[in-house]
Amino acid sequence: MNIVEFSKIAGLSTATISRAFHEPNKIRAETRQRVLDLAEKLGYYPNASGRALVKGRYDVLGLVWPLEVEGAGALFAQRVLAALTQQLVHNDLDLLICPVDRRQAVTMDHARRTVLRSRCDAWILLYPRHNDILIHTLRTTRKPVICLMGALEECPDWKCAVLDQNAWMDDALCRLRREGAQRVLFLAGRQDEPDHEQRLAAFTALAPKYFGKSFLTHPAYSLDDTSMGALLAAEKVDAVIGVDDATALAAARACQQCALPVPKKIQIIGIDDSADAQRSTPTLATFRQPLDEMAACAVALALGQRVRTRKFVARFVSGGSVRQSKQ
Repeated sequence: MNIVEFSKIAGLSTATISRAFHEPNKIRAETRQRVLDLAEKLGYYPNASGRALVKGRYDVLGLVWPLEVEGAGALFAQRVLAALTQQLVHNDLDLLICPVDRRQAVTMDHARRTVLRSRCDAWILLYPRHNDILIHTLRTTRKPVICLMGALEECPDWKCAVLDQNAWMDDALCRLRREGAQRVLFLAGRQDEPDHEQRLAAFTALAPKYFGKSFLTHPAYSLDDTSMGALLAAEKVDAVIGVDDATALAAARACQQCALPVPKKIQIIGIDDSADAQRSTPTLATFRQPLDEMAACAVALALGQRVRTRKFVARFVSGGSVRQSKQ
């Protein structure tokens, strides 16, 4: 059954039928409900291709989901997806998830095919990568691309919703210094991941402001708990900032193994406000990213409702891994 046939049965114009499904604010509520009730009874729903011809879009967003970042659990990415879901419902959109693991060529080939053949109005690129092979494929589609949780200098025309890395890093360093820390270590993250690189750059630029030359960095993703404990002891640091909660919690475990009490001897701060941060002993002081606002911005950029990139500020979540003796 097409829309013309359905409109005749309903005794309404095709324009009214279309608005009932796609622009409900333009018709009376009782009229829309009547249309929906009849559609459910007859098993009718608008054809996607026909809808695209009328509206000029498919009402579908694509999401490139990088499996190599967090593995099968992907807890943080799931939080991003939950935030996006709210926006999908609000804007009556569908979502196509394109999973990819850049460590496996077969998933890269699949991702390229998916991006090229899928009927999406725009793509959201989660955790974008510099010099990524997918950049060329995404450009080929000539669809808007929104970078979420990172920005790409080589793609200045791509809008993004990103965290203000300087803001939370400055806050973290200030808190640690205020609570008596003398030497701080930044446990850095994955290479070629823009948001991790930006956190490292922010730390390197801001640490001298509070700690002079008494700071250092280390690529923590190459360390197991034992090696991290040895690093903390050898460098004689009394404060640690993790590139994310997982790294900060690894430092906390290493402190327990090395009998370095937290926060008495070493204070630790992470970022992500993960569930594990609140379950740890002591609880982990961390920063919470405004994922709901970031997802809303990404969708607005994808739909053309917003034209400018935006940076967001993370909120500090207190925890027992940082002393709170001074104000």
